[in-house]
Amino acid sequence: MRIGLFTDAYLPEISGVTSAVHWLREELERLGHTTYIYAPRYDRPMDRPRTFRFRSGPVFSYKTARMALPYNRAAVRSLRDLDIVHSHTPFSLAYVAMVAAHHYGIPHIQTYHTYLSALRHYVPRPIRPPVKAAEAYSALMCNRATAVTVPTESIRDELKRYGVRTPIYVVPFGPPLSLYRHPAVWSPREALGLPGGAQICLYTGRLSEEKNLSFLLRAFARIRLFDSRAVLVIAGDGPLRSRLEEEAEKLDLKRVVRFTGFLDRPLLVDLYKSADLFLFSSKAETQGLAIVEAMAGGTPAVAVAALGVSDVIMDGLSGVLVPEDEDAFARAALELLGDEERYRRLSRGALAEAERMSVCNSARRLIEIYEEALAGRPITTR
Repeated sequence: MRIGLFTDAYLPEISGVTSAVHWLREELERLGHTTYIYAPRYDRPMDRPRTFRFRSGPVFSYKTARMALPYNRAAVRSLRDLDIVHSHTPFSLAYVAMVAAHHYGIPHIQTYHTYLSALRHYVPRPIRPPVKAAEAYSALMCNRATAVTVPTESIRDELKRYGVRTPIYVVPFGPPLSLYRHPAVWSPREALGLPGGAQICLYTGRLSEEKNLSFLLRAFARIRLFDSRAVLVIAGDGPLRSRLEEEAEKLDLKRVVRFTGFLDRPLLVDLYKSADLFLFSSKAETQGLAIVEAMAGGTPAVAVAALGVSDVIMDGLSGVLVPEDEDAFARAALELLGDEERYRRLSRGALAEAERMSVCNSARRLIEIYEEALAGRPITTR
């Protein structure tokens, strides 16, 4: 099949959507399919054949993200060659996908990666849409597709509540486990200057309001009260970095919190494998891909029991879910770090769940959905 993947986030930008689309492309091509990427143009080109870039500009206060202008002559000419249109965005390039699907009679699969209601704060207050408007827009975009895929059951339920009538199928995304079998390229403990015997608590991802990271710092301060070996590594970047560094200093954590900025994938994989615990405090996700990445390294997570997150972590089997309470969060982390047998059990469970959600399985399920859509058959759920 010739599959067009439309996304408003792609390499070299670092994000969960970027990773999911890139891994999907790699796996689909490994399985013998031909992929076409339609994505924004960035300052640093990182392209290969059948990658079409659209002129783009920054998105409000989220400066690393880009919004594409939905026209590229070469891209438009390529659309007639596609068998499947698969959009991974609700924004400008989703409209290119919709037009292509309508004009050429191509099935359009929409993957709902972006929980719009949680991202409204990126829009300037005078034009910020209300929650109901974000929900209505999500429903509008999904109802124009042949089928919708979501990474978790919770998000499927959310979309149904919004009024989505298009068939919705749960297809989780995770990294290819082959990434974790490569030789180490660095020693995070040495490079970050961590003391011998340090217990590495790790967060990776965007440093932004929706990730609830002030809560995470306060919870970690409580962990430190009872475990002097604990250190917190925050790998990522975003608009709140300076504020979070100030908060860490006010909490007297400057000596035991490391901010690394964004890391290239090989470095990040080694960091996941070196960590003792993954900490995640976001209050709403479509999935929380970083959790699955940590699990693929055998690192169990302690996380706030939030929308999307509760689908990814099997409480007591692959990680621990807690309410949004700093004491409860710290207690769960300390108990897991202090119980070696339970830790090993959850580490094994995390690896098993990461394998279930790996892109190798996701791609095969998506191929089934593509084939059924092309044949005009009802798409089966599993």
